[in-house]
Amino acid sequence: MIRLEDALEIIHNSSVNSLGCERLSLDLITDRVLAEDVFTDTDFPSFDKSAMDGYAIRVEDIDKKLKLIEFIPAGTKPENTVTSGSCSKIMTGAMVPEGADMVVMQEDVTVVGDIISINNLKSRANILKQGEDIKSGALLLKKGTVITPIHIGLLASVGMVNPLVFRLPKVSVISTGNELVPPNEKPVSPQIRNSNSVQLVSLSDSIGAETYNRGQVIDSKEAIFETVKDAMTKSDIVVLTGGASVGDYDFTAEVFEKLNAKIHFSRLAIQPGKPVLFATVDNKYLFGLSGNPVSSYVQFQLLVKPLLKNLVEKYSETKILRLPIGFDKTRKKAERMLFFPVKISENMEVEPLEYHGSAHLNSYQNADGMASFPIGVNELKKGTIIDVRPI
Repeated sequence: MIRLEDALEIIHNSSVNSLGCERLSLDLITDRVLAEDVFTDTDFPSFDKSAMDGYAIRVEDIDKKLKLIEFIPAGTKPENTVTSGSCSKIMTGAMVPEGADMVVMQEDVTVVGDIISINNLKSRANILKQGEDIKSGALLLKKGTVITPIHIGLLASVGMVNPLVFRLPKVSVISTGNELVPPNEKPVSPQIRNSNSVQLVSLSDSIGAETYNRGQVIDSKEAIFETVKDAMTKSDIVVLTGGASVGDYDFTAEVFEKLNAKIHFSRLAIQPGKPVLFATVDNKYLFGLSGNPVSSYVQFQLLVKPLLKNLVEKYSETKILRLPIGFDKTRKKAERMLFFPVKISENMEVEPLEYHGSAHLNSYQNADGMASFPIGVNELKKGTIIDVRPI
C-alpha cells in the first residue's frame, strides 16, 4: 500500500511523452494547449492611432484657432499633413496624420464652420504609438499556454489561424459487474444501475479528453480482456471500474497481466479507494478503479485527472486550498489518508457534509471540495488548517 504522493510521482514519470500535436482552426482550440511559441508579425499598434474621437493637431498649436483640412475615419489612410494652423478630424482607431502629435478629444473643442478652438489646454495626447504594446518579432504566446478567448483574439491579430496544439487524450471508460444494468433500465434486486460509466465520462470530458463510454461488461475474464484490448486500439487511457480488489470476480489485475502491462501499484493509502491499479503497456495507460461510485470518483480526481493534464502539457499543479475546519471531526483508524466531502462557508471555513461511506454518492451533491485527514491523524479540532481540493 503506497502513499498518494508516491503514486502521483509514478504516474508523472510514466507520462513523460506527449500525445503528439495537430494544427486546428481558431474556432476549435479554446482550452487546448499551445504546442509552439507564437511571435508577432507586426508592431502593436501597427501605426500611430488615435485613442479618441477628436482632432489631430500639433501640440504647439493648442492655443490657436485651427482650420479643419480633413476627416479621417478608422481604416482610411490620411491624405494631408497637419501643418501650423491646421487640424484633421479623426475617429478612434484611425491613423494619426503626418505632422500631428496630439489628438484633442471632441468634447474639449468648439467648432464654428471649418474652424476649431480648443477649450482644455491641458488635454492629453491621446495617441497610441506604433509598437508601444509589443514590437514585431516579439514572443506573443508561449508553448504550453492554455488557450482562452483572449488568446484566440491575439492569435487572430498576428494571422495565426491554424496554430499547433497538443492532441487531446482519448479515454475509454468500462464498468464491470454482473449486477449492473444501464441507467435507462429499472434494476431488479440485487441489480444496480451503472452510474460509474456516465459519471466518469462526464468528468473526463470536463477535463478536456475525448471520452468513449464502453458501457458495462460481465464479470468474465475473457469478456473484460477482449473489451480492454479493443479499447486500447482506440484510446490512450483505459479506465475500468469494478474488479480492482482481490475477490473471486476481481479480474482487472489478471487482464492487465495478460495484456503484458506493467502494474505499477495496486493498493493506495487513501480512503475511500484503497484498491486501485495503475499499469502501462507500450504508450497506453490502464487504470483499475473501485466499483463504488464515490471511490471511483475520488480515484479519478486524484490519479486520472493529473495524468490527463500531464499528457497535454497542462503543467498546472493540483489546486489545494488551505482552510480551517469549522468544527471538530474524528475518526477511528488513521493508516490511510481519508477524503470526505465539504462545503466552504462564506467566511472560508470548511464544513464537512453528512457522509456514510464509499457508496454514498449523494453526499457529494452539494460539495465544493474534498477535504483530507492526513495519515496518522485521528482528530481535527475546530480551526485546524486542512487541505481541500476544489471539485
